[in-house]
Amino acid sequence: MTPDMWLLIFCTFGLLVALGATSGIVNQLLWVSEPLACVAAGVALGPHGAGLLQLDPMVHPLDAAILREAARFTLAIAVTGAAMRLPAYWLRGNWRGLAVALGPGMMAMWLVGGVIGHLAFGLSLLPALLLGAAIAPTDPVLSAPILTGRLARHAVPALLRDGMTAESAINDGLALPLVMLPILLMQHTPAEASYDWFVHVILWEILGAVVVGGTAGWITAQALRWARNRPDAEGASLLTVTISLALATTAGVRLLGGDEVLAAFVAGAVLNNSNRKFNVEEHHERFSEALGRFFDLPVMILFGAAIPWTEWSRLGWRAIAFAAAVLLFRRIPAWLLLRRWLPWNRDVRSALFAGWFGPIGAAALFYAMLIQDETGSTALWPFISLAIGASVLAHGVTGTPFTRIFGRDTPAPEAHEKRHPAG
Repeated sequence: MTPDMWLLIFCTFGLLVALGATSGIVNQLLWVSEPLACVAAGVALGPHGAGLLQLDPMVHPLDAAILREAARFTLAIAVTGAAMRLPAYWLRGNWRGLAVALGPGMMAMWLVGGVIGHLAFGLSLLPALLLGAAIAPTDPVLSAPILTGRLARHAVPALLRDGMTAESAINDGLALPLVMLPILLMQHTPAEASYDWFVHVILWEILGAVVVGGTAGWITAQALRWARNRPDAEGASLLTVTISLALATTAGVRLLGGDEVLAAFVAGAVLNNSNRKFNVEEHHERFSEALGRFFDLPVMILFGAAIPWTEWSRLGWRAIAFAAAVLLFRRIPAWLLLRRWLPWNRDVRSALFAGWFGPIGAAALFYAMLIQDETGSTALWPFISLAIGASVLAHGVTGTPFTRIFGRDTPAPEAHEKRHPAG
């Protein structure tokens, strides 16, 4: 490797060491989230900074592939880690609320995002729907600083944290049908597109991913249970098992042509529910912090280096209007309207908190690169990257102060309540 590459590796992992060694200080004292710090580092290392990291997905297909695969594996590990954070059988006990959040809630974010794209940039129907679909899923990478750590445990009720965690992990995979429908309509007649969408996307990629992911999680759980009962077995690391399960499921489902992100979450959820007695001490938030810092944060550095500053500047005032509209209207109104059906945020304060903290991040980056790969067009990248950048900045600087404000009026017993599986 060249000296510049070694310098890049040193800077990247040196930053991760610094963030790990100062755990919590950056977020709680400086009011800057770790993902935002990583994006800033990517900008500093990128073409508009030191020039050590050159990424332009609009020009170089290899750069787009690097971003796509980095985001893919980041999401797989992030959603598996999120599944492992949930209490046992939480999904079973709260499936009605999740159905509302992932059904009407996600549809609302999809359509509102498309309308905003149409009004801000004059996009036609299908490109607008593609833009809305790419920015619809909330991001477990950017959500982690808000939902984990000492401040979150003190200020945010456990049920609300679990609801936001589950939603942000599941909707990353469930956004695939929303993305693929406009793409198929661009490429085929409506009848052919409908058939391909239902058979290949819904039945195979979505339902197949659930089956394969569930099977992988169950087999892993049985293997752990068998090994634990062997007198000559040594204790296994839950961190190692979880990472291996996430990567193996992602690679396997990818080879089968399924929705690997959804499969990774299902695998983690099944493993979590089947092995509640396995290394219970590791079922705490330092487990998620280890996953996040080493595997989730580097993709934010890559995004910072790939920001299309020139294209953003050409958008002028429309860029500011689009970013503000996405942050304010993509999610908050829907969550206020749907709050009576969401057990974790039935009061207005909780609905506003959950509505605001629906960040756009690695999932949108992944779908942006997938759209380029499927359509051959780079036209949406400036808009999607703008939504990601606005979310990283807005949620990165408001996470700590808004959480503290939210916690002032949250009774201590509620914030530290026992995390029952049922909502």
